Amino acid sequence: MSREEDFLELVRDNEGRLRKICRVYADGTAAQRDLYQDILVELWRSLPSFEDEAQPSTWLYRVALNTALSRDRKQSVRTEATLDDDHPLWDDGFSAPGAALEEQDTLDRLYAAIDRLDDIDKALVTMYLDEKSYDEMADVLGITPNHVGVKLHRIKQKLAEWLEDDPS
Repeated sequence: MSREEDFLELVRDNEGRLRKICRVYADGTAAQRDLYQDILVELWRSLPSFEDEAQPSTWLYRVALNTALSRDRKQSVRTEATLDDDHPLWDDGFSAPGAALEEQDTLDRLYAAIDRLDDIDKALVTMYLDEKSYDEMADVLGITPNHVGVKLHRIKQKLAEWLEDDPS
């Protein structure tokens, strides 16, 4: 396979993960599209440095999260999570296709709560939602698997509390 084919396969295999990261770290459809493009560019640039020692999905997470975090730092003021005019179903795949309105409202509330978390906690939640193992999460973030478990427990409590306080 060529470098381009490898890249396209990697992106295709991880598109859902990339879009989830975009939804967590960018407000609104336009910002999510921009972040997605930034991540793709950074993945392409970083592809030659990919070492086969790491799993491709772990490497992809590192690059995507680092891109999202550095972009977030550049934008010193973030607006609160908002819904665009074409809500509840975006036609470009940033939302669960065909989701019922009630499910979409629940998802929107969850993502709004996730948006309140700090950057590291957002990364953990994103990987948790992608069913990554504690070892994989620890490897991406440079912490111990035990610390991942403790942080996830606290994050889940915090999210549950926020969602309970705002039943909408």
